[in-house]
Amino acid sequence: MRMENESILTILRHLPGHIRAPMERTVPLFLQGVQEIILRADRPIAIECADHRFYLSESGNAVDSLHTVGLLKASASDIFEIFKSICDYSVYARQAELNRGYITIENGVRVGICGTAVVRDGIIVNIKDITTLSFRAAREVIGCSCELIGMIRPLDGVLIVGPPSSGKTTLIRDMTRILSERHRVSVIDERNEISATVGGRSGCDIGMADVIVGMDKGRGIITALRSMSPDIIICDELGGKNDADALRYALRCGVSFIATVHARDIGDLRSRPVTAELLNTGAFRYVVFLDDRHNAGRIGRIYEMRDRYR
Repeated sequence: MRMENESILTILRHLPGHIRAPMERTVPLFLQGVQEIILRADRPIAIECADHRFYLSESGNAVDSLHTVGLLKASASDIFEIFKSICDYSVYARQAELNRGYITIENGVRVGICGTAVVRDGIIVNIKDITTLSFRAAREVIGCSCELIGMIRPLDGVLIVGPPSSGKTTLIRDMTRILSERHRVSVIDERNEISATVGGRSGCDIGMADVIVGMDKGRGIITALRSMSPDIIICDELGGKNDADALRYALRCGVSFIATVHARDIGDLRSRPVTAELLNTGAFRYVVFLDDRHNAGRIGRIYEMRDRYR
């Protein structure tokens, strides 16, 4: 609950007064369920919870219908001012993150950004005419991985699987915190979702783990092996074409992996070439499926793989 409170307060600090005031009257009533606050230019502001969406009236009342008269909206100029605020009025300094479509701000809040991409030589170099800002509140559930850790041997490799918003990142964040107390743990946090590092300080409790932020997973794994000698490498959302090769290399160095991937079930995992290749690396003894977003972080089923690399 503490982190959800801090995340919401962080979001509110970046909003102009005429938007912040109605939210301050209403959003705290839904704190535990709020996942995202989405501002779209000249459209009603949406509050996304685990099992429903609601909107705010200009007076601060929560309503379910998009067609309610007098809904609170953010203008295009509001969006631009908020955008500058979350960039600390230095857009250039956040350019590398912006080119990926999001930035991470204080207390682990991740802001997704939509607008017009500026492309040069096939590479996105800027985003202009911002139309949407999606503030995703960070969730830190201390102790949520204790049950899973007690059921498996983490050093044998664990792949956490589930649909979006099923709690995968929340779960491995807590595993990082616990396991780093007795093992050397390196986190390859390519998209800064596990540690929520801002200004060199983690916005989440990741214990004694060492974190590499913003580096692609293949390069980050090699860097961690060379510089930190980890027992365990933890990373989020595997699926790149080079990820399996990096896993195989690290396995030959005696390192264990805990990672996540998007999939619906074991059939889906095995049918897609990229995820099937990840399974074939032998890096994971356990494949842990989570329930859907309505039961975030809840273990659905654990498969124990027979064939492993080592």
